[in-house]
Amino acid sequence: MDFTTMDIRTVTQGKRGDGIRYLQLFMQEYTSLFNEKVNPGCPKCLTRYLTKYKNHFKAMENTSKYRLHAKYENIPLAFGSSILVNNTNITPEYAKQLLARPNGERLFAYIPTEEELAAAETPKPRKKRQVKKQPLQHNIKKQSDLETDDTDALPNPEAQ
Repeated sequence: MDFTTMDIRTVTQGKRGDGIRYLQLFMQEYTSLFNEKVNPGCPKCLTRYLTKYKNHFKAMENTSKYRLHAKYENIPLAFGSSILVNNTNITPEYAKQLLARPNGERLFAYIPTEEELAAAETPKPRKKRQVKKQPLQHNIKKQSDLETDDTDALPNPEAQ
């Protein structure tokens, strides 16, 4: 469920096709993400929860190292382009196009070095989990322990 595109009214009053309320699903996801106590009866609190949730995912989306100066926010990518570039949607490709302009460096507050860009492109190798191997515990009895004289255990000794 994508709560980042929903408004507070949809979250509080909407239902899924099977009748489960969005509010219940949002509260479950919010508590699992932020590990906080929530108050679903407080409208101001719900608005604050939704804003915090949206800001969390918005901050995670932008992984570009390039930063524009504040006065160059929403600058067109090229002359006549409908794409407006700002710090939330800038990508390395957009940044290279802006840097290709005459005096393009002055648009940026921060330009990462080549080492930082190379480090960002190569993902870190994931470590594999170490599984502790424990010996199998079994309760298998030896055959000699199983072979006993059961003549005393029979209910009718004359039946032999």
